[in-house]
Amino acid sequence: MADAPGELHKRIAEIVVERLFLAVAPEEIAPDESLTLKYGVDSVRLFDMVVGMEDDFEITFEDEELTLENFDSLARIAAKVAAKQAGND
Repeated sequence: MADAPGELHKRIAEIVVERLFLAVAPEEIAPDESLTLKYGVDSVRLFDMVVGMEDDFEITFEDEELTLENFDSLARIAAKVAAKQAGND
């Protein structure tokens, strides 16, 4: 499990690239870059990405949290994951 903020962003970027089969290196995705606009992430792809996050970080997202807005950038995803890990969700 990633614990430092930089490590958390790095691992999330790796999961995004792996789960979405993106032809980009994880470190090339900027923290605030829109995954929907730049990489075409839609609700179906979002679900696959979320499953990867839940498995890797041993957390669970509620159905109402599964919106493109919550998962549109690495920064937003990292904030959600960090809140879940801290029990502040």
